[in-house]
Amino acid sequence: MRPTMMLRALSKQFLGIVGDAANAVTKKTPPPPLASRKPAFIDAFLYKMKKNPKLLSNKTIWSRRSTILPEFVDTTVKIYNGKTTIRCKITEGKVGHKFGEFALTRKRKNREQSNAKNVKQLKKKK
Repeated sequence: MRPTMMLRALSKQFLGIVGDAANAVTKKTPPPPLASRKPAFIDAFLYKMKKNPKLLSNKTIWSRRSTILPEFVDTTVKIYNGKTTIRCKITEGKVGHKFGEFALTRKRKNREQSNAKNVKQLKKKK
């Protein structure tokens, strides 16, 4: 039991609140689901393409923060990552995610190659 919970229980006992009334005070209602709190963000350019997704094929998308809609499924788009555009085919699994999640902005380091270089350098020094 956490110290704060213990203090609450002791203060309730001291005040004379016992049983169900004590538990009713500490219970919190869960927050509403995210879908009901906030709508998905869609850029104005993409919102126009929502009605006719064939116009979206092979277009460059600069808005990485926009959400992928179900209407965009089975189209290929180019997503700008800050340096170049990356082709991405939109599938059902990508619906609900952001465009930026599928265009990485940083290069991946391959640790095996860097370790191999270090081993070769060590061998040369000997």
